[in-house]
Amino acid sequence: MILRYALIEDEPPARARLKRLLAELSPGSVCLAEAGDGEAGLALLQAHRPDLLLLDIEFPPEGAFGLLRAARAANLPLPPIAFVTAYDQHALEAFRWAACDYLLKPVLRERLAETLRRIGPRPEPPADLGVLLQALEAARRQEAPERFTVLVKGRLRVLAWSEVSHLRTENRLLFVHTPEGRFILDRTLDELEGLLAPRFLRTHRGAMVKLEAVLELAPDPGGTGELVLRDGARVPVARERMAELRARLGDA
Repeated sequence: MILRYALIEDEPPARARLKRLLAELSPGSVCLAEAGDGEAGLALLQAHRPDLLLLDIEFPPEGAFGLLRAARAANLPLPPIAFVTAYDQHALEAFRWAACDYLLKPVLRERLAETLRRIGPRPEPPADLGVLLQALEAARRQEAPERFTVLVKGRLRVLAWSEVSHLRTENRLLFVHTPEGRFILDRTLDELEGLLAPRFLRTHRGAMVKLEAVLELAPDPGGTGELVLRDGARVPVARERMAELRARLGDA
C-alpha cells in the first residue's frame, strides 16, 4: 500500500522533517497536499481524502480545533488524524479521552513508525469529532467529558458516563461497566476519583460507583461492606470508605 498523506503545519522546517521521516518509514509515500494555516487547511480537506492527516495544534488563525470546528460545520469527511503538538496539557488530555493519536514535537522516528503501523492497510475512521471537541472543553475545566471513547476489537466506540454504573480494576486493567457489558478504559481510578466526583464515589482501592446506581448497602461485622447495584452487580466497600459512603447515601 502506498501511503497518501497530507500535512497542516505552519512551520516549514517541521513540515520538511515530517516528510523526510515519512519517506524513510514508508518508501513511496505521497504527500497529497500541505498547508500552513487554517484557511489553506480547510481547502485541503475539501479537495483531498488522504489516508492520514498530520495536523499541528497551533497555527493561525484558530489552530487545529478551530479548523476541525469549521470542517464539522461544512460537513466535511475527515481522514484518520495524527495530531502533532508541543506539550499542551489540555490537548493531550482531550486526545486520551477521544482515543486520538498524537505526536510530540520534535517528532521521534520510532513514535511516527507506531502511528504508521496503526494506520495499516485499511485506515480506521477518525475518532468522533464531537467527542474530541467536548473533551477539550472538559479538559480546560479540569473535568471528565460526558462522552469518551474506548477501543473494542480494533474499533472505536463512544460511551457516556450516564451509561456507566461502576468501575472495577481487574488484573491491572480498569473496566467501566454498562448495561451492554464492560469495556477497558485506559485510565486509573486515582486519575478518575477527582474528575468524576461528586457523581461517582470511590468505595475501594479497586472500585468506584455511581451513587444513583446503588440499590442497597450490606455492611459486614468487620466494618467493611458490599454495595448491591440496581443492575445486580456487587461492589466491595473498604472500611476506610464506609463513613463517607454512608453520609453520601444519606444525602442521595
